[in-house]
Amino acid sequence: MLPRLTTALFRPVDIAWLVVFRMGAGGLLALEMAGSLALGYYKEYTQPQFHFSYYGFGWLPHWPPAVMIGLHLGAIAAGIAVAAGWRYRLAAPLLTLCYTLLFLAEQTRYINHFYLYCLVAFWLCLLPAHRAASADVHAGRVKLSITTPAWTRYLLVAQLCIVYFYAGLAKLNTDWLMARPLTVWLAPKAHYPIIGSLLGHWLTPWVMSYAGAAFDLLVAPLLLWQRTRRWAFALAAVFHLSNVLIFGLGTFPWFSLMMTACVFFPPSWPRYIPLLRKWVAARIGGPSTLKEAAVPAGAGLLMAGLAAYFVLQLIVPLRFVLYPGNVHWTEEGHYFAWHMMLRSKQGTVVYRVVTPNGNTEFVQPSFYLTRTQTRKLATHPDLILQFAHFLADQYQRRGMGPVQVYADSYLVLNRRPGRPLVRADVDLATQPRTLAPSSWILPAPPVE
Repeated sequence: MLPRLTTALFRPVDIAWLVVFRMGAGGLLALEMAGSLALGYYKEYTQPQFHFSYYGFGWLPHWPPAVMIGLHLGAIAAGIAVAAGWRYRLAAPLLTLCYTLLFLAEQTRYINHFYLYCLVAFWLCLLPAHRAASADVHAGRVKLSITTPAWTRYLLVAQLCIVYFYAGLAKLNTDWLMARPLTVWLAPKAHYPIIGSLLGHWLTPWVMSYAGAAFDLLVAPLLLWQRTRRWAFALAAVFHLSNVLIFGLGTFPWFSLMMTACVFFPPSWPRYIPLLRKWVAARIGGPSTLKEAAVPAGAGLLMAGLAAYFVLQLIVPLRFVLYPGNVHWTEEGHYFAWHMMLRSKQGTVVYRVVTPNGNTEFVQPSFYLTRTQTRKLATHPDLILQFAHFLADQYQRRGMGPVQVYADSYLVLNRRPGRPLVRADVDLATQPRTLAPSSWILPAPPVE
């Protein structure tokens, strides 16, 4: 069994798909960071007095603005270099480093596609995507190869299947099946020209909710089956382009379509696209007779690493079941679980700081944070706790002694009745930040 699996994973396939993927991924990752600079999103890293961190990464320093802007510029340059295949073995790790440091630098900037981009950038470091149609081949730094091991394609197929499956699984919750999130999001868009009346119709959120869940759960199996692959890709195009039209979502819809086309269709598919046929023939060469798989000496180690990675990818998104309550309310287990656009949340939070002499001071988080940080803070208990620890530390540094920090919070989830998110009588300065369930988070309101 194992020898047959090894042979299948290292079977040579046409490298044409990987070249197109390298160019698309590098270009779109560079464009994502260019957009962050052009639209001012980089200010979320440079303006606030406090940065929220992921659990286990609080040791990372708070980089000065020059470093944060430099990471953006580095990601842009590295993305362009990856797309061109120029100094690829240096550019791909640089792209991964810049994206990962930006991802870890500010927890309130978490977006599922940012996480996916970090993973893809990491895989680009390992893929031999510069072995054809690249500046490295043109300069003679690497030898031209018109094939690549089959595992390079399978791992990206598996990654995308996991994203789609868990995104669909997460939609099987009461609020989504009652069309609550989309009802909230689509109502303000009723003024859009041409499509506004459709978006504002009471039935549209219901249709889109069930269609979205069905799409996420079924698109990967339909793409894997040759007979339905083209129809499934057409559905994917409609799905992602409608998201562009209605929600925007930056580069993610385009990245998803590019990745889907590259990894699910046969490896030689670029050779049959009229716009690409001549370019592929000139830069890569004609298709060769593929030989038997040449299994390298480190094949076992590579297979073990791939297996460990995908076990984690399958387990981590399910950890929210270990926590009590509604994950969309508590946010415990939300990160890295591919819970995409599942809830609408609006909240407020004000802190009460009680000094040792009994005085009470009220603190507005917006004094220290950006608008985005303040909005996210009010809807995430872990962020509320982090900021409470920050306030306690600030008062300690001012020589005001150990203080007690309480949070008066209020949250509305998917138009359910609003209620406090955290207990107002718990001193959050004394509560540790752990992976265990937090008893100071209040339960979500019932569905009406």
